[in-house]
Order: sequence, then C-alpha cells, then structure tokens
Amino acid sequence: MADRIKPKMGRRPKAYSQADRFARMLRVLSTRAVSVRDLAQELGISVRQVYRDLDGMQEAGHPLEQSDGDGEKTWHLPLGYKGLPQIAVTPYELMALHGAKSHIGYLKGTPLVENLEALIGKVESALPHKVTNHLARINDVFLPRQAPVRDYSRHGEVLAKLEKALLLQRTVTLHHIRPGYEEPAEHSVDPYRLLFHQFGLYVLGFSHRAQAVRLFAVERIVALDVADQSFDIPSDLKLDMNYERVFGLIEEPAQLVRIRFTAEVSYLIRERRWHPSQQNEAQQDGSIIVTMTIGGMEELAAWVLSWGQQAKVLEPQVLVETVKWQLSCALSRYG
Repeated sequence: MADRIKPKMGRRPKAYSQADRFARMLRVLSTRAVSVRDLAQELGISVRQVYRDLDGMQEAGHPLEQSDGDGEKTWHLPLGYKGLPQIAVTPYELMALHGAKSHIGYLKGTPLVENLEALIGKVESALPHKVTNHLARINDVFLPRQAPVRDYSRHGEVLAKLEKALLLQRTVTLHHIRPGYEEPAEHSVDPYRLLFHQFGLYVLGFSHRAQAVRLFAVERIVALDVADQSFDIPSDLKLDMNYERVFGLIEEPAQLVRIRFTAEVSYLIRERRWHPSQQNEAQQDGSIIVTMTIGGMEELAAWVLSWGQQAKVLEPQVLVETVKWQLSCALSRYG
C-alpha cells in the first residue's frame, strides 16, 4: 500500500520590512486593483497596518486611486506605475528650502515648520555626496531677526486641523476669544486663506454667524474642529484685490494719501515697496512725497508716527487729524 502523504500545513506569509513591504505594495497596486483585506492577507499584516501604509504612500506623493467594485472599496496605482522619479537637487535649491524654513522660524513647534523640516529631511536623505558636503554651511547661511513674535507652539493641534480644513475645503467650528473678553465665542467658519501679517497668523474666511468674511487671530483660537460639511469659494471673491487696497488688515474704502518724508530718510522710502499703489515724487530739497491709494487709516497713522519727525501727512485731512490727535495724547502723558 502506498504511503499516505500528509497535506502540508499552510505557511504564514513572510514578514517584510517596511521598505520591502512598500516596494511589494507598489508592485501589486500598479498591476491591479486590490482591497485592503486582500493586501493584509498577501503581506501578512493587519488591516490597520495596511491603512497606515496607504496613508504613508499618499503622503510620499504616490498617486493612489480608489474605486468601488463588487461592493468593496479597492485601491490601485496607474497601470505600469514605476514609482516616483528621482529629483536632482542643487545646493542652491536646498539653500532656498532652508531659507524658507528660517523665514517661518517663529512658527517652530507647529505643523507648518515640522512638515517643512520633514520635506527637507527627505530631500537631504537622497542627496549625492557632493551636495551633502555643503549641508553644514547651508544650515548656517541664514540669520533671521524676527520681532516681535507670537508663540504658536501651543497651537499645533489647531493648526493641524486648520491645514486639513483649508486643503479639503471643510467648514470648521472654532472657539475664539476677542480682545477684552474672557470667554470664547463659537463660530462656524468656511476657511478661505491662512493670512500671514507681521509674524502673525490669521484665518480669513466666511463667518456663518456674521454672514460676512472675517479674520480670526490663530493665537486667540482655543479650540477648532473640522466638520464633514464642505464649501465652495465664491468665484467672484477677490481676496487678493481686497487686501491690495489696505495698508494692514483693516478693510476700509481706499483714499488718496500723500506723505512727505525728509531727505534724511528718503532713501529708506525709495528702497522699499510699502504698498502696490505707491508712487514716489523726489523734491528739490532731497525730501520725497509718497502717494498711495489706500485704506486703513489707523494702521497707516501708526506707521507714519513710527517715523517721528521725519514724516508729515499732507492728505487726506482725516489722516492728518488722526496723527495730530495721537501726538497730542502722547505729549499729554509727559505732562
């Protein structure tokens, strides 16, 4: 009698390192659509780990696509996908990345800086030796001087949720404390932009409560939640144009403004672009008259006063009176 052959027990799938697992997943996903359950079985990992790996692939830039087939969601890559192409980076391009990082150094401890640092790390890890020789010097090239700054490291969670809402165009519920108030007010907001102004961050969006576009200072937001509700940005909304008409953050009707600066500081005025509408008129005595069509008189008055005796408002009269009143109040404090 022939010996009976015992059936072989099924082997457990081989355990792969993360790098090997990613490479294997890329090969599978580029040849066919596959469910998370099937990927987990093929790679011998949990469904949760598959989801983590898929998220990691998307974050790395791989063009994953989803589809619903036979009642089960499947994932796939474009047919024949070979992976992300290698990117050649020059020392000067890397320097530009570090320059961007130093420029937003006041946001250290927030997702904005952490994500940029992660990107720089990915770029540097793939650099050829001739470029890595410059890394130490590149790190020391920039010396930012930023003041006054706010501490945004305590608002990392708020900013992380806000990034998601901005990217996916989702409505948020935020709790914001107005200056002079102790308790936060709840607002439902469609966030349009994250506005940077004088080392400060502001959420610019449509307030359902006010039924108008409003600004919310991030440092005054104590809590923020992202809703499932999505929104569309109105096609006729011209945020860039609106803020080109003001000097700072306060939206006001634009007026013709003329300010004379003495010869001692005229070069400082000429060397900078203070506003898109700025026009400079050189005078025979070396002074300069700056003309702008602009709104935001309170903020403009503060800027004029920062120049002390070197600046004089010529028009409009409302700005003249605002500056005179501020000077009078300041003088009265000195008795």
